[in-house]
Amino acid sequence: MTNKGSWRAGFEDISGYRMYYREWWPAGGGTALPVIALHGSLSQSGMWVASSERIGRVRIVCPDQRGYGFSEDPGWGDAAADFAQDAIRLADALFIDRFTVMGHSFACAIALHVAAMEPERVSGVVLVDPTVRDSKGAKSNYDQMQDRPERFENHQEARKFWAESEEGAWPAKALSRFVSDVMVSTDEGAPCRMPFERDRLLRLRAYQASGASDYLPVALAKKIKSPALIFRGGVSRRFSEESQENLSGAFPKKPKVVVCPKAGHFPPVQESGLFERSLWEFLRKTK
Repeated sequence: MTNKGSWRAGFEDISGYRMYYREWWPAGGGTALPVIALHGSLSQSGMWVASSERIGRVRIVCPDQRGYGFSEDPGWGDAAADFAQDAIRLADALFIDRFTVMGHSFACAIALHVAAMEPERVSGVVLVDPTVRDSKGAKSNYDQMQDRPERFENHQEARKFWAESEEGAWPAKALSRFVSDVMVSTDEGAPCRMPFERDRLLRLRAYQASGASDYLPVALAKKIKSPALIFRGGVSRRFSEESQENLSGAFPKKPKVVVCPKAGHFPPVQESGLFERSLWEFLRKTK
């Protein structure tokens, strides 16, 4: 793999709010279709930065989703379908006709909505440790989020929190890069915070726990026509082997599944080599 290329960043007016995005442009234009990469509910677009650089050969567009990172929070629209429309409108604004859509965690449902809404444009779907919850599990997740810390004195404190609160192995250099790319701060020794406000996350969690929730990966998978790749963290608490089998079995075409044995919920960070090799192998075959 090569890391030749450069980052570009900007804002687009999407769905009535300003969306921030960054995109990796490989030198020479790349050798695969572009990827729209959607971050999970505890992070922002920075979670894809290291992987994009190391893969190198693919244009990867990484938005901060509504209410995250540098994007505005319109104060409405917590459905997966709302997030999906944002991703599609960003692709329109950047004149991206055909693309692979990738999601992590809660964004896996969003990615599936994108693929279901735009079947002729989506060449492939990549799901990274999806969250597959019933209403009881969603309510429990809402309760847990109320006690999650938002701010830390410095990056060292933040690294300690991530390593202790999330299962799986965290290689020291990878964890340091992840915290630097995801947390909001001025520098290593300065105070830092999560890339969202607590009220924003709780509003999302409340919607996911409600009867209106459309975060339903298994139901959505039945509608997908394009090839799919699923990553599961081998020790993930969010995505069990049973959940993997249920989700895989719902696709009309059997997806490829890659288990990252040492990873928890963050395979791109915790087992970056396996993640990047498998992702590149999938992307280079999509048309």
